[in-house]
Amino acid sequence: MGLLTSLGIFEGVILDTNKGIITHGKTKGPVKGAVARVETSGDIGNRVTATRLLAIGIFAFAAKKKSGHVYLTVEGDGFDIMVEIKAKKEFDARQFATKINNAAKK
Repeated sequence: MGLLTSLGIFEGVILDTNKGIITHGKTKGPVKGAVARVETSGDIGNRVTATRLLAIGIFAFAAKKKSGHVYLTVEGDGFDIMVEIKAKKEFDARQFATKINNAAKK
């Protein structure tokens, strides 16, 4: 698999299937077992993960999400990524989430 086909990049989230890692800024974690979703602020508000709780502490329950916005979330072993996306890029975000989920199953 060539370099171009092993990398996927969307809104600063990098999927590197050759190295088996997902990165966003300083956050990095394994692709294996990761789960990517495109969620609304309501979806996120209804689900507080253990990783998010560890990342921002008790404030995870009170963290405000912008109403009506859409987010790309990626959760995995020891990491949690959440990126706000513009509504016009929701389709692209869903395609990228599918790419991560497919790679995570391999």
